[in-house]
Amino acid sequence: MRQIKAKRDNQRRVENATKTATSAAAESAPIRSLDPSVVKEVQDLQAQLRTTAKEFRDVQGRIRRAQLAKRTSELTKNQLKELPDGSYSKLYRPVGKMFMLASESEINAHLDETIEKEGKNETSLSSKMEYLEKMMKSQQQNIQELTKSASE
Repeated sequence: MRQIKAKRDNQRRVENATKTATSAAAESAPIRSLDPSVVKEVQDLQAQLRTTAKEFRDVQGRIRRAQLAKRTSELTKNQLKELPDGSYSKLYRPVGKMFMLASESEINAHLDETIEKEGKNETSLSSKMEYLEKMMKSQQQNIQELTKSASE
């Protein structure tokens, strides 16, 4: 057990050392020779870029969750279609942490509503992701232009 912890700690130290070395070299090497006001602007732009990238990753995750919910509802609906007509199977609909007895038409209506809602959610999130992607590219270009113009 101690050996596993020691290996894990060593791996973390190596990863942290490489992260700090590469990020410090990449970010501060070209900035050191610049004017302090330009350095401040570049740091502000880098902070904005980091927050935009974080939001971009968050939107990607939300899109995946919406796709999963939509696909789950579609599969459930297809399974319900395979039930024979007039079958007396008891069907339950999830409500929070419990399940309630419901008719087949109620369940189908709920599934249709979920599919439609998640489809709309996915399209709106996709447009937001495209906007964030353009914003990130713009911020990266601004940083590059600032460092090039200040170093010349």
